[in-house]
Amino acid sequence: MRTPPRAARALTALFAAAALAVTAAGCGSAAEEAGGGAPRKAPGGKEAASGPLTVTHLKGTTTLEEPATRVVALEWTYAEDLLALGVSPAGVADIKGYDQWVTGGPRLAPSVKDVGTRQAPSLETVKALKPDLIITSKVRSEANYDQLDDIAPTLMFDPYSAEGEYQEMRSTLEKIGTAVGRQEAAGAALKELDGKIAAARKRLADAQRDGAEVTVARGYTTDGAAVVEVLTDSTIPGGLLPQLGLRNAWAGKADAYGMSKVDIEGLKPVEKSSLLYVAAKDDDVFATALPKNALWRNLDFAKGGRVHALDPGTWFFGGPFSTALVADEIADALTS
Repeated sequence: MRTPPRAARALTALFAAAALAVTAAGCGSAAEEAGGGAPRKAPGGKEAASGPLTVTHLKGTTTLEEPATRVVALEWTYAEDLLALGVSPAGVADIKGYDQWVTGGPRLAPSVKDVGTRQAPSLETVKALKPDLIITSKVRSEANYDQLDDIAPTLMFDPYSAEGEYQEMRSTLEKIGTAVGRQEAAGAALKELDGKIAAARKRLADAQRDGAEVTVARGYTTDGAAVVEVLTDSTIPGGLLPQLGLRNAWAGKADAYGMSKVDIEGLKPVEKSSLLYVAAKDDDVFATALPKNALWRNLDFAKGGRVHALDPGTWFFGGPFSTALVADEIADALTS
């Protein structure tokens, strides 16, 4: 497991304290030790909601006889959401990948079972965990939803919603909060996120960066070539920028994930902005491959020193912890 970066460690401490407050009353229960979810306690020691409840999702509505306690998350976003609600999942897809890329917030407990890849989780492993709820995404599980729903009631969401990934993240957290009987915890997590965003906006305003134009991107190497994807307004960073008092310089067409794949020449329209990017430490195309190209070196943000690397552990597609980290990293980059 990699050590979270500086910004992530700071956020981890703050959010972990909130998560511990939610779970402290029932810490050490047999179910929790087995990775079976946190006991049914709401913040302040109150009992969480009990009895039948209904959750709306992409497949319609799912009714649970009582709040779920053994939950399997087949998408990293929903594993993070469960942690934000103070619930330890019974199983998560690709835990190693989660530990590497999703560095905001508390870590998954050692008892959480890895159920395979996000693209093709092991249905046998999921079934063996005897979950009372499975949470998945449209992009991963459209084809095998019925098989999952046969194992346990399954909620399907779309973290890459074209209507806006930021608002989707917030509403999905609330729905998962309902499913596990932790509506109050969902509200508290979103309130904490809003406070982090407000603090980041104040830092930017104090540094006279209010209204600055920003381009947010990620980069990596595929088949020996550098790939650059720019994030549109429909993504979580795109939704965050106006709340931070910033403007998204990019107006390109979004793909199914809310990004635009571009070549160096395609960045010409946003060269007057500041470019903020995420890339793996061992595959930082913005620091290695791209500067070898004269077209890149002649872009105004490259010549003007306005290309800023965000921490490699800044995950653009997560829940409230990751979103708070994105806001913090953007503020760090533009004020340092």
